[in-house]
Amino acid sequence: MEGVQKPASYIRPALHDAPNKVDPPTDGALRHKGLDTSKILSMGLNESCFPPSPKVIKAMQDNLSSVNLYPDAQCPHLSDIISERTGIAPDCVVWGNGSEELLKGAIDLSLSPGQGLVLPVPTFWGYKSLVAAFEADVAEVGNLPDGNTDIDGILAAIGNNTRIVFLITPNNPTGRMVDQAGLEKIIAGVPENVLLCIDEAYYDFGLHAGGPNVLDILKTRNGPWFAVFTFSKAYAMAGMRIGYALCSDAQLAQALQKTTCVFNVPILAQFAGEAALKDLEYLDFILTNVAAGRDQLFDGLTELGLDPIPSVTNFVSSPVPMNARDCMTAMLDKGVQINAWADPGYENFIRITVGTTEDNAVCLAALKEVLV
Repeated sequence: MEGVQKPASYIRPALHDAPNKVDPPTDGALRHKGLDTSKILSMGLNESCFPPSPKVIKAMQDNLSSVNLYPDAQCPHLSDIISERTGIAPDCVVWGNGSEELLKGAIDLSLSPGQGLVLPVPTFWGYKSLVAAFEADVAEVGNLPDGNTDIDGILAAIGNNTRIVFLITPNNPTGRMVDQAGLEKIIAGVPENVLLCIDEAYYDFGLHAGGPNVLDILKTRNGPWFAVFTFSKAYAMAGMRIGYALCSDAQLAQALQKTTCVFNVPILAQFAGEAALKDLEYLDFILTNVAAGRDQLFDGLTELGLDPIPSVTNFVSSPVPMNARDCMTAMLDKGVQINAWADPGYENFIRITVGTTEDNAVCLAALKEVLV
């Protein structure tokens, strides 16, 4: 057919046919489009509305002269801190360029093309491109009507061909977390020859909101598992690109490490990560203030006549009486950048990142005008 680009022989058909990577509306991307981002509130990417700890900034400043050196390959100093706090041996800790590299690694180490993967949806948009490019046989399990993860549905979707099961808690974009009973059910129900990968990007928020400690329950599992964490959210270090995985055993950790690049975590990110882990007081400051801002957004959306989904994270989602992308565009015109859910069937759902008290008020006022 004329006008249709033929796939190049040197590009795998699955990669050619996979959806193009999304260009997120970061500050730099918006400025490149000619927008004055000094007049735009960034409330769409789930970035922290607070800067990182002053100790994190100082750690980076103190080590700027070291950027001519390669970083440590697997962050041994950070691994020691994580091991001491979690009881997981250092050789079972794997570091990544953000958590997304490790999630991709889970697929790389587990699947051959055509083998099975179970994924609850809707969830983080990055999963879509990861699984599409890998020619996986994906069983998508929709959330329950209240936004909670369908644990029974996930277990029912596991077949003889399944090699990996993903669980995201708390989940993005719903903000819901899996309770202890649900965790115990899935950890016991996933067969011992299937890898269970739990994405805990929003772990700190869930724990602060009274949720279960997933790792304590994971440790009871007989089969293989790993849990993935990031410094992007509660530690306010999205620009540093640093995450880690805790693995059930050293063999799995070594396999996951083989999927990563050697010098994948920038040297300044490693110094920053160590300072962040040690500043528990600042972590509590972020979690406490985000919780207050989350309540402000939830209550404000409710007062606008909407039905927001109860969230434990640094964002709140809600259906709106219009197309979500149209709402997102109208909000950007008013100086507030929010997000629209990407999954089919949720075309009227928006997601708003928690901002400061003042930013939340501006956002709610703008949304009120858009929804009129």
